[in-house]
Amino acid sequence: MQKRMFKKFYPVLIIIIFLAAAPLTANTIRIGIIENADSVNVSCEGEFSVVDTGSGREMKLNSRNVYLVSARGRNIKIREKTLGSKIKIKPAGAKDRLRVNGKRYRGVITIVSSGKLRVINTLGLEEYLYGVLPREISPEWPVEAMKTQAVVSRTFAVRNKGKHGSKGYDLSATVFCQVYGGMECEDKRSNAAVDSTKGEVIKCGDELVQAVSHSTCGGFTEEVSNVWKNDDPPKYLKCVRCQYCRKSPRYSWEKTIKKEVIRTRLNNKGYKVGQIKQLKVAGRAPFSKRAMYINVYHSGGKLAIQSNRFRLAVGADVIKSALLRLKNYRDEVKFVGRGWGHGVGLCQWGAKGCAERGHGYRKIIRKYYPGTKVVKALND
Repeated sequence: MQKRMFKKFYPVLIIIIFLAAAPLTANTIRIGIIENADSVNVSCEGEFSVVDTGSGREMKLNSRNVYLVSARGRNIKIREKTLGSKIKIKPAGAKDRLRVNGKRYRGVITIVSSGKLRVINTLGLEEYLYGVLPREISPEWPVEAMKTQAVVSRTFAVRNKGKHGSKGYDLSATVFCQVYGGMECEDKRSNAAVDSTKGEVIKCGDELVQAVSHSTCGGFTEEVSNVWKNDDPPKYLKCVRCQYCRKSPRYSWEKTIKKEVIRTRLNNKGYKVGQIKQLKVAGRAPFSKRAMYINVYHSGGKLAIQSNRFRLAVGADVIKSALLRLKNYRDEVKFVGRGWGHGVGLCQWGAKGCAERGHGYRKIIRKYYPGTKVVKALND
């Protein structure tokens, strides 16, 4: 979840504190896999059916065909028939898998039309994790690193369940939650890591932790309050020294960017910036030494932008972390840094390094989330 960043941390906390108080169950989770589509193709390995959830009308479909589902205003059209605004697609056999745009998914598919199509995959929590782990870390990594990621991803999913409830699903399949690839990305090694930690989550006291993570910390993880504003920062999301992520290909990096490109990207994100004269780091975190703010000196004055927001605006894959220094040239700026991601919580490459040194997943989790414990808290 390098990519797992919140523009503001405190609104999320309000939601997840309520969710954490509810009984934990390992039932189902709804994942938004496609947004704003004009049409999608659906098929199945066996026979399947489409149910109009408004009228209860059901259509049987066979495995030999691929069916085009398209939006018709707030209605949905399939096989020359117009249905209501919401349909549910179910396989006839328990082992048959549905396909959306050629990709296989476990569970059932719901499609909603509001002029554009939204596609939601509803499936079991553990099955969902099968499609998450290989998108977060490599299945070739040590088994204890994969177990670490399984527990972290499960905790993140349960605590953030309902995050996108207004859209009819719990989590998105994107970097803003956890990247989910369905069955196409599953691997037997990462599936085994999910199975061997089934139901396990991370708690601090009686509360589920906010299990954020990132690719590479570059030597130190970061205090959460230095990245996302919140009035009561969790004590387990603090700066931790990490000696284990040096093998990451993003441990060290550098990038030179045209000032005009920076200006354009900042303007596209709503920052009013004129012609850029120079950039300067303003303040550094006391232990990690990550930049706190980037001062943008431009033809219209000076603008201070929180460093994580600055890198997201310019491009998180371009400016890989706020653990950086910079040098101004006439028409461009050179960024030299370490690590990839916001730096809060689990360092995934650090977990790999720990596992290679023989550390078990529970010990790894305690390192990156100090004061927490792993418990089997989910019911079947």
